[in-house]
Amino acid sequence: LMKNRLIYLILFLISLLSIWRLFRPGYPSMQDDIQVFRLEQFDQCLKDGQIPCRYIPDGGLGYGYPLYNFYSPLPYAVAEFFHLIGFSFINSIKISFILPAFIRTFGMYFLATVFFGSGGGILSAILFALAPYQAVNTFVRGALGEVWAISLLPLVFYFLMKNKNQLLIISLSCLLLSHNLTLIYGLPLLLIFSIFTKKFKHFFRAFIWSGALCSFFLLPAFFEKNLTTVNTMTQGFFSYLIHFTTLKQLFISNFWGYAGTMWGPVDGLSFKLGIFQWLLPTIVSICFLIKKNLKHRSLIISFYLIGIFALFLTHNKSTFIWQSLPFMAYFQFPWRFLGLAIFCLAFIGGGLTKFLGEKFKIPLILFLGLIITLLNVPYFREDIWYPNLTDENKLSGSELIRQSAAGLKDYWPNYGQEFPISFAPAFPVVVEGEVNINGYYKNSHYSTASISVLTPRALLNLPIVYFPRWELILDGHEKDYKIDPKLGLIQLELEQGVHNYELKFRNTPLRTFANLLSLLSLGAFIILTIREKKS
Repeated sequence: LMKNRLIYLILFLISLLSIWRLFRPGYPSMQDDIQVFRLEQFDQCLKDGQIPCRYIPDGGLGYGYPLYNFYSPLPYAVAEFFHLIGFSFINSIKISFILPAFIRTFGMYFLATVFFGSGGGILSAILFALAPYQAVNTFVRGALGEVWAISLLPLVFYFLMKNKNQLLIISLSCLLLSHNLTLIYGLPLLLIFSIFTKKFKHFFRAFIWSGALCSFFLLPAFFEKNLTTVNTMTQGFFSYLIHFTTLKQLFISNFWGYAGTMWGPVDGLSFKLGIFQWLLPTIVSICFLIKKNLKHRSLIISFYLIGIFALFLTHNKSTFIWQSLPFMAYFQFPWRFLGLAIFCLAFIGGGLTKFLGEKFKIPLILFLGLIITLLNVPYFREDIWYPNLTDENKLSGSELIRQSAAGLKDYWPNYGQEFPISFAPAFPVVVEGEVNINGYYKNSHYSTASISVLTPRALLNLPIVYFPRWELILDGHEKDYKIDPKLGLIQLELEQGVHNYELKFRNTPLRTFANLLSLLSLGAFIILTIREKKS
């Protein structure tokens, strides 16, 4: 018991060292500096009664757009929980960055301990938790979804290995709702792991359950993506062809920066793997290759090769693979495969303890742990800290406009020919005719107003971009409406007189089916869990 407490204390301190700077008042600089805005929009959805949140009211430069129909919601749902119990939006986002630091450390410890004992578990946990790429995602990029997804991976594998079916389903569901791109390499790796460990039935069962539980998000995200300008995510600056790494950046370079990824080998941020993050797994894999009667030998060697393959995918010599698999373009940045590499390599790095005598095991683990910590902890810090930043500062004026424009092209509905370049007007815009507008109101899924048309005819553009399916109730009757060909805004054509309209964002049949499937699956999962506990 005392040994376990000491180990947990070490893991806690390692996690804390990687994230302690976020415990201070204020907020750090980051490249994806839109997390607070996204949380505030998520909060508005819930307050408006739009559950699950799909269409946000102020994104897309104030015109609104279906961000959460496609963007993984779990990290923001976690942050929203803390906001609802009293934390500010800024502190809630910081908590959502803090929690994965503990999840990844303890998760990797539990997973590696199954294979290499507690000593190996500690070593793997340190390698994983303090990999420089973890610092890049948290303190440089601010990639909240990717931080969550990579951190959840060890727990999913651990629960699969231990046949903890309910926890496996829950953790896998969390992974499915954290980051779409991580799933592309996470699920195949989980499949390979399940085959090597003879857990395929458990994996398949959990995959079906998790897919059903998360269908409210997964089905619309996949089948409705073609209704948006998602193709812009692979063009220009976001083309993978200009973001490959070099061997020097991966293995040798000591550069650390807070700028962006650029064309060619000169980048403003680091893609280093970490010297011990590649050296120790290499030694372990060689040892497992030489000694042929070791347990899990094939799994360890395979994970090492997968980790090296992941690194290969970050290099321009892998272009032929990217070109042969068109979906890979959505990764945008080949160096995102560092997430797969650090997971595979850190996991097997703990296998070093298999080849150490009991006399040297603890001293060497402590020595390596100390060296890795001293080398890597300095990376876990922000570029600029804003000590006096508040929600009001972050969510008003130019800051609100800047954040509302970020990521606009990713999921902008493709019913117009252009993208907005300025913030939406506060009221409907009169295109033709003369009108008086009274009682105009708009939230995340509803809009209403009373409009007096003073000319024989009037045409108005509502500051709401169309996405299936907005329903118009005009003077108590459901009516059709036009779509502005320029921006794809909802357009009302009215005759002379006084008119009252209501605009409601409804579910498509696909979304209704997906919501029902998730609800029924959740009910069935709860009932099944209760029954299994009783038995």
